[in-house]
Amino acid sequence: MGFLHEDFTKDEKNLFLGSILHDIGKFYQRCGDENIKAKIKREYNTLIKSEGAYGPRHQEWGAYFCSEYIKINEVSSAIRNHHEPLNALELIIALSDKISAYEREKNNEDDGKTKQLISIFSNIELDGFKTEKDYNEKTYYKEIEPVYRCQKPSEVVLSEKECEKRYSELWEEFKDDFKKIKSFEDIAELNKLMYLLEEYTSNMPSAFYHSVPDISLWGHLKSTAAIAFCIYREEKDEKKLQVIHEKIKRNIIPSKGEGKYFCVVKGDISGIQDFVYDTKMDGATKALRGKSFYISYISDLAAKFILKKEKLPLTNLLFSGGGHFYLLMPYSFKNKVDYYQQFFDEIFFEAHKGKLSVLLGAAEADINDLITNLPNIMDESGKFVQERKTKKFYDLVKSKKIFKITEVQNKNICPHCGRYYKTNDECSFCASFEELGEDLIKKRYLVEKFITYKSGEINSCFDIFKALGVEIELIDSPKRGFCYDLKKDNQDKFDFEKAVYYLKVPTFMKLMPDNKEDKEIKKIVGFDEISKKAKGLKTWGILRGDVDNLGKIFRDGLGENKTISRVLTLSSELSLFFGKYLEDTIKSKDEYEYCYAIYAGGDDFFFVGPWDRMPYLAMEIKKLFKEYTGFNPVMNISMAFDISPDKKFPLYKVALEAGEHLEKAKSYERNGIKKNCFSFCGYSIGWEEIDKFKELKETIVSSLEKKAPRSLISLIYKVYEDWEKSSKNEEIFKVWRLIYYISRLKHRVNKNVKDELEKIQNMLLDKGNKLYKHTYISARWAEMETRKAGEGK
Repeated sequence: MGFLHEDFTKDEKNLFLGSILHDIGKFYQRCGDENIKAKIKREYNTLIKSEGAYGPRHQEWGAYFCSEYIKINEVSSAIRNHHEPLNALELIIALSDKISAYEREKNNEDDGKTKQLISIFSNIELDGFKTEKDYNEKTYYKEIEPVYRCQKPSEVVLSEKECEKRYSELWEEFKDDFKKIKSFEDIAELNKLMYLLEEYTSNMPSAFYHSVPDISLWGHLKSTAAIAFCIYREEKDEKKLQVIHEKIKRNIIPSKGEGKYFCVVKGDISGIQDFVYDTKMDGATKALRGKSFYISYISDLAAKFILKKEKLPLTNLLFSGGGHFYLLMPYSFKNKVDYYQQFFDEIFFEAHKGKLSVLLGAAEADINDLITNLPNIMDESGKFVQERKTKKFYDLVKSKKIFKITEVQNKNICPHCGRYYKTNDECSFCASFEELGEDLIKKRYLVEKFITYKSGEINSCFDIFKALGVEIELIDSPKRGFCYDLKKDNQDKFDFEKAVYYLKVPTFMKLMPDNKEDKEIKKIVGFDEISKKAKGLKTWGILRGDVDNLGKIFRDGLGENKTISRVLTLSSELSLFFGKYLEDTIKSKDEYEYCYAIYAGGDDFFFVGPWDRMPYLAMEIKKLFKEYTGFNPVMNISMAFDISPDKKFPLYKVALEAGEHLEKAKSYERNGIKKNCFSFCGYSIGWEEIDKFKELKETIVSSLEKKAPRSLISLIYKVYEDWEKSSKNEEIFKVWRLIYYISRLKHRVNKNVKDELEKIQNMLLDKGNKLYKHTYISARWAEMETRKAGEGK
């Protein structure tokens, strides 16, 4: 995740530890260890009795753990007292806890049986979809396991005994790694704690008493710490905090304007499409990998740069993915947004000459907003970003910094990045993305070194990282520093001893032997190799997609409980699917060996591969997403697939066309359904229609492989043309012609093919003498897949 600031005061470190560990006792308690329970009872018996309790509660379990392993009295005390605070620091943690988990304060349902985390997707509802007859209304649960194992939710409800067993096993694993944190005064070591908590508490509920257990413990811990730092920075009047705390304890949401301690900041990378897709085809796969990594990475670095400068922990980075990020900042930060915008403008104009920019927008928020209205506040911050898009680099223009005179003698302008480079040389700036892309694939580890920003010329992507405070090195063996494993498999865990973590930015791309004799010499698969692996037409294709109605899902899908911890849990689950889960699953399937992600993260993705694999990859991703979201009909993805007319055709043209087709797919209406659609080269097909569409293609291919004449495809085209004419002229379709044509073919083939032709005929005929509406594109798919070398396009 990154860094905390080196200048944290003692109180700030204690605030961080107390807030992020305040509910760690829930994890410990769920192990059901009676021996430890007895020890804790003896340790805290007087306090337990004085508060009218019958035995140790999670606050005692947490305090006991921290007194054993952290040994900072203020932290143990804050954890023990976070329900009944005794000082200012404890009060801030207690209030932040209640703001983060307000839905528990008003929920009187006592479900003490379910100790598993319910998938957040099971409780999303839009427009009454959850009552539709095709939704099975089942509840899906997350496995009690670390994130690195990353499995889809399951319908299985574990017994209480089995839950305790799994929590106990997970706790022992967590505790072993926790012991590897050498000091709670060292910033680098505290970073391990954040990684460790995210890894082990993301798949367990924050609470299951008096609440629906669909909020992860990590989501709650993270948001509590983020809220606590904002309050700590903004409010010094302890009495005001006590008043607000008492209100929330009585289930009274503070009124609008009360507790205005926050602002939500959105950062957005503008110009991604043109930047990524405008790439020369020679060396494109390396450059694309480098560019897609760069987009995700600078989104993270820009957010972390702000947090480092503002001396805030990384818990205040609510979300990063899809080319944008959200920060929860103290209210006063709103006055600093223009300063950071100018800083980013200077760096990115120098680097990209106006083609790529990082834009910021901020919306103020109070406690009421964090409890009831966070998605709308996030939308509001996005509106400020949109305003900035209309006047990008305005301050640079105003100050005339943008009009520097550049010496152009004996220089060329790069057609891709717009920068000058020496005649007879290649553009070093574009070449740096190829270098980055190649290293990401060939090297095993990425190491971050945090540096102080120094102004200077930007001649490569590595200089931009340095401008944002990070120097990176790609190496074959791990070394000290923030080290990320680029090749981590889905069963690998973090090495907390060496501080080797999993990089959340997708990095996979295929390598292939350079020659058959020497298997050790490898090269990155290029578009030529990808095209050769396609059936029939020897070219490549792309697949783009994103989640339907995502903004509405965040605004309305969570119902009244739009608390910050619930929004964080939903964001994390989507990021996990489009990041690690999708990457690991696709990598594990041989049929997608030559398909790789140009981008996958946030809520969308972009894949390149042999064209014939792309439709099947689309179906695979759709299937995975439905499984992961518990088959909730609200959760859908629309996708667009397009084929390059030639293996050397510019990527950006195909990408733009796919983007247009994706928008068209999201407008496709049929039988009261909109979106939830797959575009096949511009033809929109509802996902509910996909099985017949695929089956018809495969049956046509099968008949051709069994020696049916290729005139079969021409015949189908002819029938489709007749159907279109009759529809246009409002005439009755002469269905007998199809039957006649098929009958004539049957006389020329063997029995096996006759059966296939009969099946094709039946599939082409819809009820009421109508032709199957996707006939043409199914036949076209079959034709391209069975085309032989030398046949015309």
